[in-house]
Amino acid sequence: SMDAVQAQGLQIADFVDTSGNPPASKVYRAARIILSQPGIDGYYAGGSGVASQEQYHSARALVKAFLEAPLTVPAVIRLGGNGEELAIAILERARDHFLAPVEAYGKDDSPTFCAARMRALIDSYQPSDQPAAPYPAGVPNEPYNFETVSGGTVTLDHTRCRECTHQVCVERCVPQILSMTGGVPVLNISREEAQRGGCIECLACEVECYFEGNRGGYVHLPIAGLDAYRAAHPEEAAGGNLD
Repeated sequence: SMDAVQAQGLQIADFVDTSGNPPASKVYRAARIILSQPGIDGYYAGGSGVASQEQYHSARALVKAFLEAPLTVPAVIRLGGNGEELAIAILERARDHFLAPVEAYGKDDSPTFCAARMRALIDSYQPSDQPAAPYPAGVPNEPYNFETVSGGTVTLDHTRCRECTHQVCVERCVPQILSMTGGVPVLNISREEAQRGGCIECLACEVECYFEGNRGGYVHLPIAGLDAYRAAHPEEAAGGNLD
């Protein structure tokens, strides 16, 4: 993929390797770090096209990162492998919520084609003058929290949950550790088990709830030093600019 990008006359500002069946939380953190660096004109994510890992984890991670940053440069994402159709659908569902264009492709779309799309998007891109929508939606009124294995915190706002008719957080939770009790989602394992890895940080309770529920789920995944860096360089971030 990097050869294809460079063949389009684009320079690699930085790159990260998230291969090896990464959790969504790892892909999210990598994207946030890349998007906080100066001088980036586009974000490109490309895999081998035959990955055995579930691609929808990466898709949800990128949606969360692009909404939070927020993304202000074009992005091309090539998600080839298990579950790529769902992964592409997750990214396409979110496109209208991003400030910059995002295109998602699968294994049948070559790195050469995807890199050419990256070049075309960068060349034609006009930054939006619209402010980003607040993300997450707001401060939870009735938070239900539990900790995760990498130091994150899952928060479900039970006030919003009671008004939700979809229960999508329970349905889409990959390890199926959430159940409805008293009309709200709660753990069906102990908090200690969730923190030891029962929660795999799949981000479904946040991303799926945002688009198909009542926006009551949020997963805080701290990145050491990132907030301080962004505060010191507010004009430089791409999201703030090519991964």
